[in-house]
Amino acid sequence: MLALLGEVLVDLIQESQDPLRFRGVLGGSALNTAATLARLGFPVRFLSEVGEDWVSAWSEEEMRRRGLELRLFRHPAPMPLALVRLDAEGNGEYSFHRPFRLPYRPGPESPRGARVFHFGSLLALEDRVEEGLGLLLQEAAEEGALVSYDPNLRHSPTPKERKRIRAYLDRIDLLKLSLEDAKLLFPEDPVGAVKTLDIPLKVLTLGREGAVAFLGEEAVRLPGKAVRVKDTVGAGDAFTAGLLALLLRKGYGKGNLPRLSLPDLKDILEGAVALSALACTVRGAYLPERGLRSWQARYLGDEEDLARGLPPL
Repeated sequence: MLALLGEVLVDLIQESQDPLRFRGVLGGSALNTAATLARLGFPVRFLSEVGEDWVSAWSEEEMRRRGLELRLFRHPAPMPLALVRLDAEGNGEYSFHRPFRLPYRPGPESPRGARVFHFGSLLALEDRVEEGLGLLLQEAAEEGALVSYDPNLRHSPTPKERKRIRAYLDRIDLLKLSLEDAKLLFPEDPVGAVKTLDIPLKVLTLGREGAVAFLGEEAVRLPGKAVRVKDTVGAGDAFTAGLLALLLRKGYGKGNLPRLSLPDLKDILEGAVALSALACTVRGAYLPERGLRSWQARYLGDEEDLARGLPPL
């Protein structure tokens, strides 16, 4: 089982400017990753927050429809929103409206039984979440779970946020971040600084240029996959789903991650890049069913192969 923590947002994607019209979909970085993993057949527990209005009820129903086991903290407030405007290349510009103010309290034993605990994005930077997330990281460590972090930054972090991120980096096994994240965190030498971090596996996505992974002193880089881009919303989240799915498929976890072989790392990186490219072929973060099944058959094997060969989750 994989446990993931992150915010849930209703993404309102701009359809027209005059008059102003939006298309609403459920979003959030970790949620997108969780939903893709669940669609690939992995048992997924999703930890997050919702409000108490009708949009919150719709959001919770939609998450259950996506096959997620939910552990939700409920706020006496409306559901958070993200207004999204896409540029000519399909990249999103965001305006966030997040009304939650109470401290986040995870449910009891939320990471119990998890082989992976993944977290990140906006939720992980908030003061009111620090204590609850700290408890989850402690419980994940006690479970022996591989701990994965994706900063997914939307702005240059404040000094307090930088200190919090540094504390996270001391407690994780896998860091996945974009080149944009790296530039915000380490403006003087983004790639070099990521490479030298004392984390077993660091994976840096490079947009059209593909991705590079650093394992000890070794580096593996693969080019991007050429596709006709509709937008890039959720591409990084799909990459994370592919990365985690393939690490588990090949039998890697916290204990043996430092012994990840370079051929396996190359295969994992290739699959993650391909899944990210698939996300760019449609509008929004929900991957096309036919493309997802093709990816699954190529990189994970068909359902019978999975039943025979996937290590217990």
